[in-house]
Amino acid sequence: MLRRGGLPRPAVLRCGPLSLDPATRMVECRGEPVELSARELALLEFLLRNPGRVLSRPVLVEHVWGLDYDGFSNVVDVYVKYLRDKIDRRFDVDLLQTVRGAGYRLACTDPDR
Repeated sequence: MLRRGGLPRPAVLRCGPLSLDPATRMVECRGEPVELSARELALLEFLLRNPGRVLSRPVLVEHVWGLDYDGFSNVVDVYVKYLRDKIDRRFDVDLLQTVRGAGYRLACTDPDR
């Protein structure tokens, strides 16, 4: 059973007009390329792999920065702001949502579109 591996991953992750190809690390929104840092890309990829799911700050830190990360406490908020500036505000979309008191989610009506 262990040798079978996990579920096959989609070649390109999509959420509305946003797409990310993990193999090439290319991000596009409405057909235009989006330049992201390595950490922004890792955060976006984790959100795209969990569309619609509310992800708490500790979960995001664990998966994006690692278990032994000992940085400042609002690092997730800062990087979500960076993504909002580069995606939501630039392309006039509302994909990255704050769930007050719980965390963040990527709002996709149809994650495969």
